[in-house]
Amino acid sequence: MSNQASLAHWKKEWQSALRLWSDHLQLQDPLWLFDFGEAKEAGLTESFAAIRLTSQRVLVNLQEVAERNLSDCSLEILAHEIGHHVYAPANMTQHLQLLAVIRQALPSVEHLAPMVANVYTDLLINNHLQRNTRCRMDNVYQRLKAVGESQFWALYMRIYERLWQLTPGALTAADISAEMEGDAWLGSRIIKVYSKDWLTGASRFATLVLSYLINGEKEAQDAFAALSDTAEAGLGHSGAGVIQLPAISVMHPSKDPNLADLPHPPSPGSESEDTDNKRRAAGQALQPQDYYEVMRAAGVDLSPHDAAVGYYRDAVRAYILPFPTQRLRGPSEPQREGTEIWQVGEDLAEIDWFATLLAGREPIPGITTHKAVYSQEEIEDSPHQVCDLDLYVDSSGSMPNPQQCISYPALAGALLCLSALRAGASVQVTLWSGPHDCLTTDGFVRDEVSALRVLTGFFGHGTSFPLKMLRTTYARPRLTPTQVVVLSDDGITSIFDNDEEGTPGAKISALTLSHCKGAGHWVLDLPYDLDGPEVQQSHWRKKAVEPILFGQQQGWHVHRVSGLEPMLQFARAFSTQYYHADANSQDGD
Repeated sequence: MSNQASLAHWKKEWQSALRLWSDHLQLQDPLWLFDFGEAKEAGLTESFAAIRLTSQRVLVNLQEVAERNLSDCSLEILAHEIGHHVYAPANMTQHLQLLAVIRQALPSVEHLAPMVANVYTDLLINNHLQRNTRCRMDNVYQRLKAVGESQFWALYMRIYERLWQLTPGALTAADISAEMEGDAWLGSRIIKVYSKDWLTGASRFATLVLSYLINGEKEAQDAFAALSDTAEAGLGHSGAGVIQLPAISVMHPSKDPNLADLPHPPSPGSESEDTDNKRRAAGQALQPQDYYEVMRAAGVDLSPHDAAVGYYRDAVRAYILPFPTQRLRGPSEPQREGTEIWQVGEDLAEIDWFATLLAGREPIPGITTHKAVYSQEEIEDSPHQVCDLDLYVDSSGSMPNPQQCISYPALAGALLCLSALRAGASVQVTLWSGPHDCLTTDGFVRDEVSALRVLTGFFGHGTSFPLKMLRTTYARPRLTPTQVVVLSDDGITSIFDNDEEGTPGAKISALTLSHCKGAGHWVLDLPYDLDGPEVQQSHWRKKAVEPILFGQQQGWHVHRVSGLEPMLQFARAFSTQYYHADANSQDGD
């Protein structure tokens, strides 16, 4: 068959495959690849078909399909690929959730999550097509018998035989042990019971096949290479990831009362079910390292630092509020209120001759001459000016690495930065640790990524406040009112050291408060109140808090938090107080 005739056949089958899922389904035509060179250029290197969730595209290597003697299975192949777009995983968010859930159920072999996700969603799709359409998916797998001889492949085929009530051995000639037979029964139950709640089913399936992967990882990878149609489904994705998952317990399917014949399964509406529903509603938060690993597993090409930027941006987006503004005096117009006697010695131009003559008396300077009286009124709708944000985030050894685990200073900083940028303000972000550890944006910027890249960096060294940044930024009064916010702990006291030029930190601090035209805030993780009994009864603690109390006297607003997590709570409360629309009447202090 020529390329043109082959293409016409596949295009016709494409329309038939779409109708198998819905009469109203529309997807752009697949990318038809006629040889291995085109397939390699398109990124289709192992499997004979694949999907791309970002572009919602299907790719088909027609040459490899022909070599595998599958050309007459065109309807089944295309319907299967469409199923990935409309059923499982259907979109990028669900694909990332699927990978994250499976990773949790694959301790020690988390890197195999993409393969397990692919196999599991294939089972869901193929079972639907076999049982509800005219597709003969069993024919496809009879042709693929020689794909591999791993125990995982044998289990996979035996699950199909059970789902479709085929004769044992119809799809695999492997010896099926009693244990594998039991696992195949559980696998088929997972596909039937969790066909709609397939995220929970994914966790159960991954737990079921874990031992097969640990004992035969390479054999399993070789066996399923030709079927890895979702391996790079996220290629080209530049949008949001997932930071929250449904709280799905990791449980072997043999212990799941929904799957096995266990005594006394929880009845609908029971207390255990209510507890489980509450737990699922609460969800599970992913760590930044997990976020990165899941994105990579989906085929997204990014660095750990790029992943951290996306993680903190996604984590705080729901809490962003308008940034604080300052009320400016609006332009005024003179309002005539009446007249009064013009006195000798005043400007002759001020005499209102019309009012003088209207009085009906002979004009006598200083006696009968009148002048107009005016008042000044501000326009009620005076404009508001958005305050810029100058943020200093402690990155010393006492702080967590934002790229590995949740950093609440980074979360709080991200919330403040994105709130400012959304309102039209500019932000300057400085990450600091030791004397030579300072990373900052290129001045005050309007670029979200630049601000977050600085915010999600990490030093982990000693503590020395970057006085040079303050000295340079506030050498002159700011033209735009600026909120100066420092996220730190007792390391803030280094702000009163001398800088590299010998300038006292106290002088730089005072000049900052004077020239920022807004306000200065220290958000400090301190284990005790500044005026609490722990301080009053301890001489060394009194000495330790003296610099902080001095900062208060200078005009810094000190916000004490116990632990790093409340920093995010502070940022939300601070945003509500200053950044909400009701705060537009605030003066920015």
